[in-house]
Amino acid sequence: MVTKTDFRVRYSETDGQRRAHHSHYPIWFEMGRADFCRTAGFDYKNLEDTGFFLVVARLECQYRSPLEYDDLVQIQTRLVSLSRKLMTFEYNVFNMSRSGITAGEGKTVLVCIDRQGQPASLPAEIRERLLSCATPGGGKLHASIPGG
Repeated sequence: MVTKTDFRVRYSETDGQRRAHHSHYPIWFEMGRADFCRTAGFDYKNLEDTGFFLVVARLECQYRSPLEYDDLVQIQTRLVSLSRKLMTFEYNVFNMSRSGITAGEGKTVLVCIDRQGQPASLPAEIRERLLSCATPGGGKLHASIPGG
């Protein structure tokens, strides 16, 4: 499953040259990830209410082409890896105001933790729901972090 999140670059997200500041890409990735989870039927608020949280353990972003104020942007998000405690999302950022040119690409690895901040297994129901929506990257469906 791939979700598509559309929005326009707001003036407050730009620098002195009216280009989107690099610090907003992780926020846009989060918007895409939230849309993906909603589409998958996964209620993040409910997960937190039951004592589990997802934290970003790794973030990668490659900037390909600048975005400017008021450009129409589309973030395409997919879950490419899922294990008991980790999940990896990939993002493609397109400038729809410029014929869909790629503006950036990214990846986040999230870790499930409990209320004490310790790594914890995702609840089985949520893991199964997400697993049914995953698009494996590289032929396997497993996430790992060196040393973790």
